[in-house]
Amino acid sequence: MAAAIAGRQLSAVEYLDSQLARIERYNPALNLVVTLDERARAQARAADRAVARGDRLGPLHGVAMTVKDALATAGLRTTGGLSILGSYRPREDAVAVARLRRAGAVIAGKTNLPEGSGDLQSYNDLFGVARNPWHIDYTPGGSSGGAAGAVAAGFTPLELGSDVAGSIRVPVANCGVVGHKPSYDLVPMAGHVPPHPFQVRQPDISAVGPIARCVDDLELALGVVAGPDGWQAPAWQLALPPARPVGRVAAWFDDPYCPVDRQVRSALAGAAEALAGSGVTVEEARPPGIRLEVSDRVFRRLLATVATPLYSPEDVEQVGQGLRVVGAELGAEHVAQRYRDWAEADDQRTRLRARWRQFFEQYDAILLPVAPNLAIRHDHRPLAERSILVDGDRRPYWDQCVWAGLPSVSYLPSTVVPAGRDSRGLPIGVAVAGDYLQDLTTLAVARRLTELIPPLGHPDPRGWPAPVPA
Repeated sequence: MAAAIAGRQLSAVEYLDSQLARIERYNPALNLVVTLDERARAQARAADRAVARGDRLGPLHGVAMTVKDALATAGLRTTGGLSILGSYRPREDAVAVARLRRAGAVIAGKTNLPEGSGDLQSYNDLFGVARNPWHIDYTPGGSSGGAAGAVAAGFTPLELGSDVAGSIRVPVANCGVVGHKPSYDLVPMAGHVPPHPFQVRQPDISAVGPIARCVDDLELALGVVAGPDGWQAPAWQLALPPARPVGRVAAWFDDPYCPVDRQVRSALAGAAEALAGSGVTVEEARPPGIRLEVSDRVFRRLLATVATPLYSPEDVEQVGQGLRVVGAELGAEHVAQRYRDWAEADDQRTRLRARWRQFFEQYDAILLPVAPNLAIRHDHRPLAERSILVDGDRRPYWDQCVWAGLPSVSYLPSTVVPAGRDSRGLPIGVAVAGDYLQDLTTLAVARRLTELIPPLGHPDPRGWPAPVPA
């Protein structure tokens, strides 16, 4: 689209209008886009004038897109899914959003998410329930569920989401599109909500990354948004290592600690076989000294920083004294841990990272499940009452984060692409993880997979007849 706009085959205004018309027609049934920017048409007109003048154009010039409502947009409502921020209009863009604009993108609107990005489903009291374009009875996932769903529904060609425990990867897998969780700190988090708007700290593990319909667009967007933030920019520059020649890839598709549904395993095996058939050596392997159970235990301790803002200092003190029981939010079980406990978990993470680095001296990447389960139906019961099904057996709700946490806790990049569809017709994804800062390698392996695996097709709009009750 950027090339078509630059070549005057299509104007930025025409493209924006086509996207808005599709949103107007189909979004009422899906509830994926929650805010539109009435200034977008003026921005598109300015983009067309720049083309007419022969100005130097950015790689996304004139392309209308949406971003997750957790990322600040100057003058445009940004809520993080929180009712308390229902009328909040930031004075400035999140750093990553500002970079998209500098590359020429027209930010047309914002997409749905759970409260505080704290769920693997996307619904909140402000905007209601986001629905999966492949089947509206199912969730698109969370927390970037509106983002992935909007890409799948054809509302936007590109999205910017965020991920700490699968929040890009699970929705991407559920919606049959592609997404990339970058290496930690590769893309600035400044302007993400939560924490509170523009609070000056870098949340642990969290990452901002792109969602799209092809891997080339992921790489394009990553090149736009990645790089040192304002603190680092005076001295640091980013030069990612080029993609490795893809020769040897590991596969880890199941584990007794977090069993994987047979339909997911079948799709992942098919992806591995396709990759092997193209000349890549694919071997069942896992890093020596790394157990999924231990990695998950470390991950959950470190995730306490995600849940801590939900508890006041008085609450935390009462939890530590045994006077209050924590809720079922992700990471809440360790909100009252001592600093020495957190520090020990951080030390364990460093040891995990060292073992992964040794492992990636032998393998270019590793194929992993995105989640152990198939996409779930909407379930808005209290968190403590929820569960998932794996081959008909009930498993804890947060098991959905275990496999996503394996690369996250060690700061590794992970790219997700479609691997097939389940017996209900809903997409299944496969994750490609790699060594720290080897983002271009995971993207290269993911690109190869998309060339080898038959495309899923597109969701059928006939399944989006009208808004449905929650």
